[in-house]
Amino acid sequence: MRMATIYEVAAHAGVSPATVSRVMNGTAVRPELETRVREAIALLEYRPSRRARSLRTNQSEMIALVIPDIQNPFFTALARGAEHVMRQAGYSLVLCNTDDNPDYEASYVQVIHDERMPGAIVAPSTTGTTFLPLLDEGRPVVAVDRHIEDPRADAVMADNFAGAVEATQWQFDQGSTRVACITGPPQVETARARAHAWHEVCARNGGALDEYLVWTDFQPGGGADALDYLLDLPIPPNGIVAANNLTAVGMLGAMVRRGINPGEITVSACEMLPYFSMPLPGLLTVPLPARAIGEHAARLLLARIEGDTSPAKNVVLNSEGEVVPAPSHSATPPAT
Repeated sequence: MRMATIYEVAAHAGVSPATVSRVMNGTAVRPELETRVREAIALLEYRPSRRARSLRTNQSEMIALVIPDIQNPFFTALARGAEHVMRQAGYSLVLCNTDDNPDYEASYVQVIHDERMPGAIVAPSTTGTTFLPLLDEGRPVVAVDRHIEDPRADAVMADNFAGAVEATQWQFDQGSTRVACITGPPQVETARARAHAWHEVCARNGGALDEYLVWTDFQPGGGADALDYLLDLPIPPNGIVAANNLTAVGMLGAMVRRGINPGEITVSACEMLPYFSMPLPGLLTVPLPARAIGEHAARLLLARIEGDTSPAKNVVLNSEGEVVPAPSHSATPPAT
């Protein structure tokens, strides 16, 4: 079957081939032009020639998405958002799972280099220094969920602080007086930001206790172990903030194991719980815009690949996926 060409799409839409290329690559054009181009692409079933682009640019048509946990639905949704945008631009997304291991990250950096990938979207395990060789080579890198400490890297984040403030304040609004926080590893930016929010809200409502802040591994097992620790304290909490979805799942399972009924301890979680839609008494989930983060990151990366040399952007999204001002607080909770 004969495939349509970019020139036929341009003629049908009444625009130049360059405009079609910009739309396919995610570069901003006037909305009415983009609508006409996308309608023509759909009608003519146009697909860009990956081989031609690869030969022209000496780059692969593949983009790396480097994430710490493929089993976490947050990163699955983020990947779907990024893949949707990249596919429309004619790129394939290659999923790389690191288990938050810097050595795995380093091996993927080598793959990105060897396969001549034009750029990467990454959720770094710590400060993101593993990815500096890519930036040194001129390959754009967009950080998601966690920043890279380099002024050349764009970043797209959820407003982790605001989400954790909402999750913690809800506890006190429900009448909880002893609110604990189970968060992730202290070297992970999101874990620190959510712990900091918990501390600030607790301080406004009567004080935060050292023993009520538990650093774990952002996994169900860590949530279960943290719950056992908290409930075995001389004065256990009557409300718990879980700083991510998998931690909350493990904590809720441990509550069932210990015979605690829903509502006896109020639970609030940052992120929606996987495969869980039935409301429970004493449970709040605060959504994070995972898919929107992936979409924004992909658009930023496509713009860099197309030659955008403007200063690096730090995009923060609220729970609705809308861009909001970046928070000005420190991500490190003060001593309690």
